[in-house]
Amino acid sequence: MASIGSSSGRLVGKVALVTGASSGIGAATARLFAEQGARIAATGRNQESLDSLIQDITSNGGEAIAINCDITDDEAVAKTVQQTVEHYGSLSILINNAGVLQGGAVGTATLENWDFNMNVNARAPFCFITNAVPHLKAAGLDSAIVNVSSVNGLQSFGGTASYCASKAAVDMLTRCASVDLAPFGIRVNSVNPGVTYTNLQKTGGLDDAAYEKFVERSIQVTHPLAEALGRCAQPEEVAEAILFLASPQASYVTGTCLTVDGGRANLGAR
Repeated sequence: MASIGSSSGRLVGKVALVTGASSGIGAATARLFAEQGARIAATGRNQESLDSLIQDITSNGGEAIAINCDITDDEAVAKTVQQTVEHYGSLSILINNAGVLQGGAVGTATLENWDFNMNVNARAPFCFITNAVPHLKAAGLDSAIVNVSSVNGLQSFGGTASYCASKAAVDMLTRCASVDLAPFGIRVNSVNPGVTYTNLQKTGGLDDAAYEKFVERSIQVTHPLAEALGRCAQPEEVAEAILFLASPQASYVTGTCLTVDGGRANLGAR
């Protein structure tokens, strides 16, 4: 991790709450934001991983706290936002990154499958936004919300109906919130990654062998840029897009769903 500068970063003076920060895109975003001068509140369920992240940031001169949070618990969400504000005195950036993937085709997927995907991927971001908005308003102009959606919010795929619907809901929430919150100077955008090297697919049920086949197909068939690069996206590449949308450099950008997918959305379902 690069040394953290106290006065030259793009997010100096900002307080950022990052959900799902114990691994993957969330961890990469927390580290990058800290490098850019933000003070970090990192949430997740894996306390050991959160503690390691906080140690990594603080040992490099940054400020960060860990808050273990079940984002499907409304009271825990409200408490997490309040803890952040009580600790730092303000909140200026909210990154809704935490997410799950549980596959299931229409006709076989259960209501439990629907609720599982929707509660984590769509309901929790709405709950975080609802609790964060008063503090974002108080922080003044150029406060920002970035929701981590998916290319699946923009493109239909077989066998993942509930997941696709949950991410489409995130994208529409992004657009609607951008209109409602614009008068307060709060910008709301989303990033829509393609396949990225995280634990999402494995926690969704793929074993190591199936995951390797999934990644190989993603490189060779479904992500045009991935074949040339010989890989899928790294979490740090998605974090850079999140940084742009959260930073003053994107001061006139709101309601945007920014694909970071190697061209995946342009191919249609394959």
